[in-house]
Amino acid sequence: LKFLCSFGGIIVPRSGDGNLRHIGGDTRVLSVDLSITYSDLMVKFGELCGSPMILKCKFPGDDLDALVTIKSDEELRSIIEEYEIAAPDAKVRAVLFPITAGKKPPPSQPS
Repeated sequence: LKFLCSFGGIIVPRSGDGNLRHIGGDTRVLSVDLSITYSDLMVKFGELCGSPMILKCKFPGDDLDALVTIKSDEELRSIIEEYEIAAPDAKVRAVLFPITAGKKPPPSQPS
């Protein structure tokens, strides 16, 4: 199984047709065993990018405006199955985003 993964850039509309594309950063191909777990895949992506990342994938035939966040073995299996059915020889298109510290909610106001 191969992932075509982009990271470190931005997603912008293409001039002309308006379809989204990833520019800047890096795009790499990562080959993994078909039975890889979500956790093991995220370790490999972290090694590739140099830091922990959030995985988002596009379904075959969709544009980059419909990226789906993958957070579990079940979701990973689902996206792999979609590619096996729709485009068996295609690479799974992934965009990786850095994990950023979440903002803390504002403190509660006394009543």
